[in-house]
Amino acid sequence: MSLYQLEREQDIDELVETLRRSENPSIRRRAAEIIGGLFESDDVDESDLTLESETENELGIESEDDDTETHSVVDVLISVVGEDDDEKARAAAIDALDKHSQEALERVVDELSDKELDSAADWVAAKAFADVLDDEQPELRMAAATGLGRVGDRSVTPAIIKRLEDPDPRVRCRSAAACGRIGDPRAVEPLEKRLQNDQNTDVRRDAAEALGEIGNEGAMRVLIDGSEDPNESVRRVVADSLGEFGSVAPVETLVEFLEDDSEAIRRTAMFSLVEILSNAPPQRSHEVREATADKLTSATAGEVVPPLAEILKKSSGTPQRRNAAWLLGRVVGNRHRAPAREALIEALGDDDGMTAQFAATSLARLDDPSLESELLDLVHDTEADESARSKALFVLGKIGGERTRTDLGEFVDQTESDALREQAFSSLSKVGGIGAGETS
Repeated sequence: MSLYQLEREQDIDELVETLRRSENPSIRRRAAEIIGGLFESDDVDESDLTLESETENELGIESEDDDTETHSVVDVLISVVGEDDDEKARAAAIDALDKHSQEALERVVDELSDKELDSAADWVAAKAFADVLDDEQPELRMAAATGLGRVGDRSVTPAIIKRLEDPDPRVRCRSAAACGRIGDPRAVEPLEKRLQNDQNTDVRRDAAEALGEIGNEGAMRVLIDGSEDPNESVRRVVADSLGEFGSVAPVETLVEFLEDDSEAIRRTAMFSLVEILSNAPPQRSHEVREATADKLTSATAGEVVPPLAEILKKSSGTPQRRNAAWLLGRVVGNRHRAPAREALIEALGDDDGMTAQFAATSLARLDDPSLESELLDLVHDTEADESARSKALFVLGKIGGERTRTDLGEFVDQTESDALREQAFSSLSKVGGIGAGETS
């Protein structure tokens, strides 16, 4: 069975067996990554990540109490950290243990060093982790850096910063990630050196991500300066991290990313632009939104419309959908009106009233000859949400012509909904039909 199938079926038994027995280091590494992902997933119940009793026996793991199954997986991961002959597999096992718990990382330190961390308090664990940051075993340094990031004590920031110069890039990666978790601004300058000068792509990528998590103005400046990294994966993380700031400052850089050769980077940059609008302080949201729309005029509709339409249709975040709906009405060109129109019409029935209103307002700006017909079809669709039909009537009042006047003149006599009839009368008055000239 493939690793993909094992991941999809959450087959922890076979994943552990693969991790233990495969002769291919890439497969062992990937198995450890999948196990870590299962620990982290909100869709997976902890009880689903236990080994069957016979598998546990096959692994030769002795039980000291009744709560052994999940610990059996941890035991196997720890054995990989200490014994696997592939450094990437060992690193993946440490990352999986991190996703399991702080206690799992403490067990790594406990078993690979002379430290004893049996249910230690955080400050004790932090001291023990700090003590092994200089250990000759890189796996212990990795586990210690990762553990200190979990504890989150800023008093250890200088020790973590020192490990950003570690000769092993795996340690530098985990140290950068720890800096991001701790969020201490003192790490910005050392992370800047990693982002600008480190020869290892993974280190530069983790440094960029950490800067986004720290999130102050200094970190934002460093990320903007790092936007021309030669590696695509690093630029993508920079584009993603810039979305963490509720400031208009990164907008110009993100708009420039919309011209990147990589489609993935262009899409990430568009998502980050929407995130900036969503994160802006309420008192500045209008200013940031207008500035973003103004900057986007320099980008082509082909770079902007598809990701905005995707955000509007698929995002689970209400602020993101609102801002995508608002922006679509201001960036659409003639060649990309169809996907924008489709997404905006669908959004007329959004559960969030403000998103639906923004969608209606943006539709009224499209100047699309196909729009009138589609909106009239929606108005007459008795299976559609009534609020969506009402919003369609609102837009028709803005863009409708002779067909709208005729159609709605008949609709007001046919509909059984008082609310839709009232909105139809209002729209008719605006397009020169029944009640034209009266106050609506």
